[in-house]
Amino acid sequence: MKTGINTTRRGPMRPRKQTPEGALQRLVLDWLAAKHIFALRMNSGVLKGASGRPVTFGVPGMADILAFRKRRSGFLENPAIPGDYTTERIIPTWIELKAPKGKQSDLQKSFQAKVESEGMRYLLIRSLDELEAQL
Repeated sequence: MKTGINTTRRGPMRPRKQTPEGALQRLVLDWLAAKHIFALRMNSGVLKGASGRPVTFGVPGMADILAFRKRRSGFLENPAIPGDYTTERIIPTWIELKAPKGKQSDLQKSFQAKVESEGMRYLLIRSLDELEAQL
């Protein structure tokens, strides 16, 4: 029977209060989509599976978003043909979102070090303006 109210086995669900990081995440994902930059929201944590056993997913300390930005390098072969570059590569960019006073955990710092050691970009972002300036 549908009541129009979201419910669980324990009763009606309460609306969740959105965190500053959650609001920034929505804003960043919308901005990336508007700029035609392919991006994925990354999840990590533990949930109880159907059997009741915990199911772990993601990597501890993993950044909130993984974006793939196209970068062109080289010189124009033919200026009359837009996009006629010698090379085009895709740069994986991990984006960690933080509230204005938020700090990275030790696991997040470790993840950042691993990402950067593999030649990928890692951005710590506190506002959409910061993202626009760094991306």
